[in-house]
Amino acid sequence: MRLWPIPAALLILALAVSPAGAFSKPEASDEPVHVVADQLEVDDTSRIATFTGTVKATQGDVNIDSDVLEVYYEKDEEEDAKTETEKPATGGMAEDASKVRKVVAIGHVKIRQGDRLAVGRKATYWAGGRKMLLEGQATVWKGKNQVSGEKITVFMDQDRAVVHGKPGKRVSVTITPGAKKKKK
Repeated sequence: MRLWPIPAALLILALAVSPAGAFSKPEASDEPVHVVADQLEVDDTSRIATFTGTVKATQGDVNIDSDVLEVYYEKDEEEDAKTETEKPATGGMAEDASKVRKVVAIGHVKIRQGDRLAVGRKATYWAGGRKMLLEGQATVWKGKNQVSGEKITVFMDQDRAVVHGKPGKRVSVTITPGAKKKKK
């Protein structure tokens, strides 16, 4: 079994930009990622790590809950080229030996950071295109502000998002004006 650098992908998935300004651009974090699940299966041939059963992933103040969390990765060719004697002794757990390509959270997805919350049935983050898709009754809140639709697609490098409705269910946005500042 090997451990991959999942932190950046989890953080990016959690810090997506929403149409109502609910999430800010993701920033890199050196904080550790802690994942708790009933089971972890790593398929090195297919390059997929699958956490199942009441998955809870945390990095700093970012929390992701889901039924399943799939991490798709690419191997680091430089690390693979090292001989066994050159590789650090990690007991089969490699650090920084691969690159996250895609992360998929499935079932009862909740992504929280401070007063920000995103929920849906599925969330997918593509590292290469820096794009996130939240789908299945997708809703994002920041404080009392809320946006919802069947799907929310976020293009992180473009500060742009698209909220999709479905037949019979339109997109919904609620914006609560802040309290006016009193002049002294």
